[in-house]
Amino acid sequence: MFRGDIAELWGMRTFNSKVMCCQHDYEPKQGLKFRGAKNEKFEKKNWSSMMMFHNSQCTALTPDYVNSATGLELHQFKWLERDHMIGEIPLEWNWLVGEYDYNENAKNVHWTLGGPYFKDYNNSDYADEWFKLYADTIKVEL
Repeated sequence: MFRGDIAELWGMRTFNSKVMCCQHDYEPKQGLKFRGAKNEKFEKKNWSSMMMFHNSQCTALTPDYVNSATGLELHQFKWLERDHMIGEIPLEWNWLVGEYDYNENAKNVHWTLGGPYFKDYNNSDYADEWFKLYADTIKVEL
């Protein structure tokens, strides 16, 4: 859920990186996520959940590669020759709900465990804000 001005995010782009993302450095707090799915630990966890691509530099991401690579290969940016080709975006642009403490300055919140539209997560951080935006979108009084 974007809470910040996307123009600000766009203004952070650089052309010396093939891709930019929030470079999370954490271990998941919970072993399970939505519907009992195992919350796997792996290198670069959640980095790929919000990215900006320098499209002309991402020639390795062909349909054949994307369709044949494993999810882990894609999530860990194995298509890049070196990690320094990944530029950094501040964590506020991919704030992990339930993994990080509430941050009133978060510009984009990511319900990685399950969103407030699911019963088990409808009291999570930022849920009231999501429900208000939802109601405003469909024009329903809460």
